[in-house]
This record gives sequence, C-alpha cells and structure tokens, in this order.
Amino acid sequence: MVSQAAPWLEKTPQKGLVTGIVVDAGTGETIGYASVGVVETETGTIADEEGSFSLTVPEAHFGKTLRISAIGYAPKDVKVDDLITQTTREKRVKVSLTATPVALPEVQVNASTWKKKLMGGKLGTQTKFTHSFVIYPRPLLANFGREIGIQIGNGKHLSFLNELNFYLHTNKYEEVLFRLNVYYLKNGKPAQNLLSEPIYVSVEDRKTGWIKVDLEPYNLYVEEDFVISLEWVDCYPKTHSQRLALSASLPGLQTTLFKDASQSKWTKVPAVNMGMNVVLQQKE
Repeated sequence: MVSQAAPWLEKTPQKGLVTGIVVDAGTGETIGYASVGVVETETGTIADEEGSFSLTVPEAHFGKTLRISAIGYAPKDVKVDDLITQTTREKRVKVSLTATPVALPEVQVNASTWKKKLMGGKLGTQTKFTHSFVIYPRPLLANFGREIGIQIGNGKHLSFLNELNFYLHTNKYEEVLFRLNVYYLKNGKPAQNLLSEPIYVSVEDRKTGWIKVDLEPYNLYVEEDFVISLEWVDCYPKTHSQRLALSASLPGLQTTLFKDASQSKWTKVPAVNMGMNVVLQQKE
C-alpha cells in the first residue's frame, strides 16, 4: 500500500535558509550592514554591524540570483540554490566583496555665486497618513532594507548638499539606524549611488518630529536630478516589527520612491506631500 501525504503538507511551500558573513576581500575584515537579497524580489535583509546575516528564501525564488552589496564595494551575485547548499554543508557562508573606491570631485563654493535652496516637502504633524518602513506581518529582519526617498529636480545645476531633513511621524524603537543614500536616476529610477562611504543616521529614545542630518562634511555635489533616501538597517530592541513611519499625504508636489527589500525593484509614486526635504547650495 502506497501512503500519501496529507493535502495540507503538499501545499506547504519549501524554504531555504542562507546564513553567512560578509567580509572585505583584501583585508578580511567584516563589512557591517551589507545589503543581502534576492534580486528584484521582496526577499531580503541587512547584515548586522558585524557582517553576519540570515535569510529565509521561499521556494518560488529558488533558481534566482541573490545579491550582496555594500557602498564602496563591487556587488556579488550568487545563485540562491548554491548558497542554500553551501549553508547546509558549512553552516555559514563567507562572502567576500572587493573594494571599489569612488573619488568625489573637489569644488570650491563661493558664497557670492551660490544660492541656498530648500527642495522637497515640509509636511509635519498635519497628516493622517504615513509612509511606513514596516510591512506587516513580515518578521523584523525582513523589513531591514526597506527604503524611502524623494526625487529632487536639480536639473543641470551644480549643487552642493548641505543637509537632509525628515519628519518621523511614528517611532516605537529605543534606537533606530538609517543609512542615507543619494542616487542619480536611470530610466526614471534610482541607479548609481553617489556615495563613496556609508552615511548612517541614528535616532534614539523613540524620538519623533523633524530630524536634521548635516551633509556638509561629506562634500557631496550633484549635477542632475537625484533621489535622496533613508534605508532602515537596524534598531533596538530587535524583537519584532513596530511602527516606524515618515509623514506623508496625498495629493502633493513631491515624487516619492520606495523599495520593499534591500535588492527589490523601485516603485515611484508621484504627487505626494512628504515630510522630507534637502537643503542645497546651487550655482547660479
């Protein structure tokens, strides 16, 4: 007599566990907060500050490509199946990334020929809506890597970035860590990250309201339209997903962009009012 599996077991999707550590190929040092995810899917996470990561991949993504990336390094693409097999054999996979430093141009800013501008949204408390970093019922680690930004219409002007301001409408964490990113666009979506080193923003004590990030020390210049964004990479306590969101409402004058996971596709939403803006000096 041939036994048959129960119908509910036959429908249960298989999952594969990938665990590993991300290191610098040259020095062997760990790379904290590297992005790890299945390319163009909602499956992804962020490595911790010591470079360690753990990701559960659903069966639907077997055969696809998993990408590991970090600012200042060339990304590495590996087949999901290979990593699952390697994890099963070795318990923890070591992923080495090769440094690719980016040199930023030196530009002299003369106050007499540069004009300061605030570009973006000023929405604060006066909203019943938000743009959330949390997708329920995802586990906490699967929400790390979710990113929200706004498009800035800089045109062909040479501009120096002074500061980013964002309004945290809701924050239930003792400490939240964001990574700030600046991208040029390709086909209307964020592409090249302009940063040569990571910029992290820490918010403590469940603070809400306007948060200012000083960008002057990073010597950032742009010469076309760009996207500036916040990527959620860590928090404390690291137990479960709680509310964490920026002020937003419809309709508005900003174009917002977001992605659901560290290596997923970008989604563009026009005509939004956002609690996020950038102050820059623009050459006249």
